[in-house]
Amino acid sequence: MLKLTTKIGRAILDYISYFGSLTMLTANAFKDMFTVKKQTNIFKHLNNIGLNSLPLVVIISIFTGMVLVMETAYTLKRFGAEIYSGSIVSVSMIRELGPVFVAIILAGRVGGAIAAEIGTMKITEQIDAMEILAVDPVAYLISPRLFAGIIALPSLFLVSFFLAITGAALVGIVLVNIPSGMFFYQTFRFIGPRDFVIGIIKSVVFAVVVIAVSANEGLRTSGGAVGVGKAATTSVVVSFFLIILCNLLLTGFFYFI
Repeated sequence: MLKLTTKIGRAILDYISYFGSLTMLTANAFKDMFTVKKQTNIFKHLNNIGLNSLPLVVIISIFTGMVLVMETAYTLKRFGAEIYSGSIVSVSMIRELGPVFVAIILAGRVGGAIAAEIGTMKITEQIDAMEILAVDPVAYLISPRLFAGIIALPSLFLVSFFLAITGAALVGIVLVNIPSGMFFYQTFRFIGPRDFVIGIIKSVVFAVVVIAVSANEGLRTSGGAVGVGKAATTSVVVSFFLIILCNLLLTGFFYFI
């Protein structure tokens, strides 16, 4: 019983220590993001995080919109309510699926790469060399990526939303035979500026989560090449978990409180 209690207590302390270090790293990255006069490689990180993720976002968003209309129209047609399939796509994409899908794409495509890159620098002692030269690793490596992620992910979310609507319209108008005017009217009928604002807020939070977790895992890397691979994998898994958790909390806060 004592061993079990000790193991549980140690696990709780480890989780508290992990999230404490993650919070401190995020706070320092934000501080450096606003205080450093010249951010390094901002456009390179914007290109890597935003533009290079765009083709994947385009494909997934269009296909998601198509699938959602197929599934919802098939069910709603039994009740003669297939014209509302566009509404379901727009509401689900702007409130939940859009921000979450884009964040998951970012975590899988960019998060692991960030953790591996910083982890490699850590085990090859490049981080230590930067500190000896009085260069803050957080300001130099993490703050520019955080700034780029905060800009890129909300932009990708907006692109994802409108592309999902486009894919939904192709299926809804061509295959389900919903009149185009009625389809678009019902699609935008139940959403407003508040939903766009909430979607953007979620995207910003998810961007901070992905970049901070990936950078934190990179800075914690040890054990050579095996450690780098473990850091990349852990960053993706933890990012997925925190994205879903933050989405739950934000949805509850904005729509139920």
